[in-house]
Amino acid sequence: MKGTPHTHVPVEGAVDRVGAVARALTSTTGGVAELQREVVCTAASIAGDGAAAAIALREGEHLTVRVVDPHMTAPAAFEGWEAEPEVIAGRRVRRVVRGFGSLLVLPMSYRGEVVGALAVMSPSEDTTLDGDVEGVLAILASNAAIAMENARLYELEKESVRRLRELDTMKADFLSTVQHELRTPLTAILGLSDLIEMCWEVWEDSPKLDALRDIQVAARNLDGIVETIIDFSVGDGEALALTLAEVPLEQAVRTAIVVVAERHRGGLPVRADVEVETGLTLLADPDRLGQVLRALIDNAVKFSDGHGSVVVRGTHADPGTVLVEVIDEGIGIPTEDIPRIFERFFQVDNTATRRFGGTGMGLALVKRVVQAHSATIAIETVVGSGTRVSLRWPEHAAAAKDVLEIDPATSPVPVQ
Repeated sequence: MKGTPHTHVPVEGAVDRVGAVARALTSTTGGVAELQREVVCTAASIAGDGAAAAIALREGEHLTVRVVDPHMTAPAAFEGWEAEPEVIAGRRVRRVVRGFGSLLVLPMSYRGEVVGALAVMSPSEDTTLDGDVEGVLAILASNAAIAMENARLYELEKESVRRLRELDTMKADFLSTVQHELRTPLTAILGLSDLIEMCWEVWEDSPKLDALRDIQVAARNLDGIVETIIDFSVGDGEALALTLAEVPLEQAVRTAIVVVAERHRGGLPVRADVEVETGLTLLADPDRLGQVLRALIDNAVKFSDGHGSVVVRGTHADPGTVLVEVIDEGIGIPTEDIPRIFERFFQVDNTATRRFGGTGMGLALVKRVVQAHSATIAIETVVGSGTRVSLRWPEHAAAAKDVLEIDPATSPVPVQ
């Protein structure tokens, strides 16, 4: 067995051995890889002293060797068998490998479909194994196919349950976060409105205007949250309808900065610089592009934490592609969180004492809109030094052909 040279198992005990292995295979918690190793070692033991074994599994129209007996003395003699047409077709194969021994290949089937093959190399060049031994190996191959499929389904089920629990936790955190995010601007709006009403007769114009400006800031923040929630919930699982046009990038960036600035009392807390090549345009839905730029700029400003500056840069990249970068000098993102920041409801800090607001849906929506435009998004970040978000977006001429052969300025295009 594992880690020790194979010894021959008498045929009269082989059936018991296979039965025990079959029970172990269907109840093991070691996963598919452990099952495959167990089958290979068991097959070699049943075949006799000096025998070796291997398993190949179906991948599309071909079989690929997954596990080879670690005790094999001449691996080169055991190559290529999985590509033979008879093996792929699920037929039993016997042949001599001159100078090395004889090869027996047994099909592994599940519900009438060939899912793989078990190969056994015996040191003797006699291709006729004892009938009982070959029969036992055939039983092992059949049991192995069933056991590995059961193990695969079990692992899928475990992963699905884990993922569902994780999503349930994330949704619970999200609902708690949204409650807080919605109540914060609502509290400001209602409180300041009541204050204006109570103090209207005694206040001068200046404090009245200050209170109104604070109400406007809170209302714009509330509008941004509601817009994100509505866009994400309505579009979830459906095609996004894009009305494509050639959009001047610099104008779109400056408009997005103005909108984001209106959500902060007194304007942006950090400087925002625009470095876009003159005359640069993108093929995009103007509203959706604005949504992407606002979300990325808002994140960059928010996570700058009042330090440094934010730069939005636009340049020509590859032919037919525009590179848009949003760069900040903020707190950065931990490496382990980068693969998940585009997931729905995920937030790097979802604790009750988190410093920065947000619903956790902004970047998920950004990625969806970006992909709908056949664009890409990538993130480079260093904790404590800042983040660079890079968009590679189709330019007018090339993108018009890739998206759909229509007039992009006038036609709504459903894009998955």
